[in-house]
Amino acid sequence: MSQAEFDNYATSYDSDLARSLAVTGENRDFYARARIKWTSQCVAKLRWPVRTILDYGCGTGTNSPILASEFRAHHVLGVDVSGLSIAQARQAGYGAEVSFLETKDWAPDGTVDLAFTNGVFHHIPPSMRQESLATIRHALCVGGLFAFWENNPWNLGTRYIMSQCAFDENAITITPREARGMLVKAGFSVLRTDSLFYFPRRLKLFRPLESWLRGLPFGGQYQVLCRNSLVDRS
Repeated sequence: MSQAEFDNYATSYDSDLARSLAVTGENRDFYARARIKWTSQCVAKLRWPVRTILDYGCGTGTNSPILASEFRAHHVLGVDVSGLSIAQARQAGYGAEVSFLETKDWAPDGTVDLAFTNGVFHHIPPSMRQESLATIRHALCVGGLFAFWENNPWNLGTRYIMSQCAFDENAITITPREARGMLVKAGFSVLRTDSLFYFPRRLKLFRPLESWLRGLPFGGQYQVLCRNSLVDRS
């Protein structure tokens, strides 16, 4: 999706997403907080200190303050190709520890402890994905972590939700296997892959079972957690 296309959805993104998620019985905030909580738990097990976070493809910035709060980060920088989305994020007043830049105005500097992205790469043309991953790797310090979240095309519910979502019309989905291959090719070391969101709200009594299903690649979304272990940033 181009910058112009993203700008077209900047004002309707929340309502478009709410309509597509209605079938699950949950809202955007539920999924955002669950994703970030899981990332936080995974990072805590690694005992990796997180002071600075990159929210790559931040849209209107709703994830950024949740990341800041969950990780008690000193600074979260949200970047996005959409100027209108960044303008909305800045107007939201998320707090002094959160800031936003258009991608064209941002230069990665190798100081980020954790990069986070959710549902962004299925909007990036396959021919441009390696370039985007290289940019994220260059933003990370050596040893920095990257939480790569994507919608899982192996989950029928996810495929249905995306088919009902206006801004996913041109999306090209990425399987967990493809994601790991992309990340390794870009110079990341894959640490773990986890699937979440197996059960909609009407089946929430079964959600405790998800802890046993994390390793199976069939949840609604998945996270590939990886590390920038390369010193060479060429």
